[in-house]
Amino acid sequence: MSAPAAESLDAPERRADRRRLSAPALFFLAAGGVIGSGWTLGGLLADQGAGSWAVFSWLIGGGLMLVIASVMVILSTVAPKTGGLIFLPLQASGPVLATVVAAGLWVFYAINPASEAVAMTRALSGWTQARGVIPAHGNGLTGTGLGWAVALMLAVTAVNLLGPRLFLVVNGVLTVFKILVPVLIVLLLLYAELHPSGRAIHVSAAPAPLPTASVASSGASSSSGHNDLATVLTTVTANGVIYAYLGFQGPLDFAGSVRRSGRGEAARMRRAVYGTVCGSILLYVALQLVVVYLRHHTGSAQTPYTDFAQTVAPSWAAHPMSILINLDQVLSPAGAAMVFTYVLTREVAALSRAHLTHRGLQMSRYSVIAVRGARLRRLVGERLDVYWLILIVDFVISTVALLCMDGNWIVLGSITTVLALVVYVTPSVVLAALGRGARRDTVRRRHRVLAEAAFVSIAVIFLLAGWDRLWPGMTALTVGCVLLFGMPKWADGRRWYDARLHAPQLLRLRGEHANSARSAWLLYGFFGVITLVSLLNEFVWPTHLAVRLATAVPVAALAAVVFRALVDLSEQYMAVHPPTLPEPMRARDAADGAAIHGLEPALPAQSSPSSETALPSQPAQASG
Repeated sequence: MSAPAAESLDAPERRADRRRLSAPALFFLAAGGVIGSGWTLGGLLADQGAGSWAVFSWLIGGGLMLVIASVMVILSTVAPKTGGLIFLPLQASGPVLATVVAAGLWVFYAINPASEAVAMTRALSGWTQARGVIPAHGNGLTGTGLGWAVALMLAVTAVNLLGPRLFLVVNGVLTVFKILVPVLIVLLLLYAELHPSGRAIHVSAAPAPLPTASVASSGASSSSGHNDLATVLTTVTANGVIYAYLGFQGPLDFAGSVRRSGRGEAARMRRAVYGTVCGSILLYVALQLVVVYLRHHTGSAQTPYTDFAQTVAPSWAAHPMSILINLDQVLSPAGAAMVFTYVLTREVAALSRAHLTHRGLQMSRYSVIAVRGARLRRLVGERLDVYWLILIVDFVISTVALLCMDGNWIVLGSITTVLALVVYVTPSVVLAALGRGARRDTVRRRHRVLAEAAFVSIAVIFLLAGWDRLWPGMTALTVGCVLLFGMPKWADGRRWYDARLHAPQLLRLRGEHANSARSAWLLYGFFGVITLVSLLNEFVWPTHLAVRLATAVPVAALAAVVFRALVDLSEQYMAVHPPTLPEPMRARDAADGAAIHGLEPALPAQSSPSSETALPSQPAQASG
């Protein structure tokens, strides 16, 4: 075949590849999800928990996130699939375990916009001096404040109706601004150290974004004098540190829709995720040093960043900097909520395609909006692939969570953190199981060791969160599981709900899907046992933080046993139900490189369907 003919045949694939996510889009998804209300509130909460030692809490939390991210990146390159956080557990461990993971992920992603809306509401009330938004006593919002928060969540949902093309542009511009302002604050700290102003930092009379009294007791306080290792570790989960790092998995939710040409999918994925995690570690540690500076010069770490900027910045820059900081304290949570809302639609669509929830959620008539008007079509295309029905369902879930928690940022953030840790353990199990079976030639032994280390580390950090944080999160997981398993039973025979196949399998510990049911019960029971251990720590010896470290040793040993049992069950399940997996990214990159150089790529050892080749937002028509 002549070169022009080959090029013409390759043109459609090249055009489709250009519609995939580029390296900047991947990075902005990851960084946009991470840089939210965590940097505006996390430093103050961490200081209340561990004082100056909170710097080590950020380092430990960031190290844990780096280990988890490494496992998830490896899995995404081994089996790249959009919606993979649900699809891959389904393939490796079966529908019952996948439904438990889906319940945790759905609630985790849906509650995050509620917590970010609370942070936006608090920031707006402090900036505009609005009254009647934050109660004089208490940790939540007043009725007026809840109304503000619901309106802000509605605005976030509306932005997602712009379509993927405009959304990615808006998110990219917003993320650049979100990163720039915290970096400027850190640069002001360096300026203050080199050019001390000699002025006392003015403490604003406006309410702080999160009053000290609103922090639930975690057994750690910077004023108690117990700034030891136990306090530092407790602060990692109990004072917003882990919460601030959540969101890096955005590119992994689109692993099947990464641009291939040039540097290749795997390189783009690694750079986006690792760059975000490592950059956020440096940024959060530096911001914690700003909080330490504030406490050293004012005797309190509750001084807002705006007061810091007005005092230490040059006179010509003080006012503009305070405006930028106030604006970013609203836009950062808004951007993170936008990203979580965006990626959740793709995960729920994957759940719907797998028939683990209503199949209609991802059908074309509920996920496509026809565009009218020539000008608008030139801007956004012929149609908007926005999964609008899923957006409505997620908005309802977020609103219910917001109202049930009375706008309490601490509780909402705790639920998000706990559910994230539950969801984050499953990639470790899937990676190790695939390394024994379907991807034995791709997954190395060091990858399986890393997966086990991530699983055990998550279990220990989960325990150290404490009972006050764990029981709301486990309750939310239980409610999600009851709904996903119970709806098919309750709606049996009704046309509006058609996912009926997986619910009866939960109680079938023998038979075709027995291993999946056992895996689900084992995973849920394991975190339930850790929650009960945290209850004992809370009521039997609540004042001895070091006991939590001692308790963590048997929990770590139990985690290693449970991890290997889950891997064995997944391997047995895949022996009966061979997984249908996309080809690894390395094979794609090698094939693309061979095509570029005019060579015939080698045939893969095991043929399997490739992952999505369409635009990541392209909804699939439900079968049946």
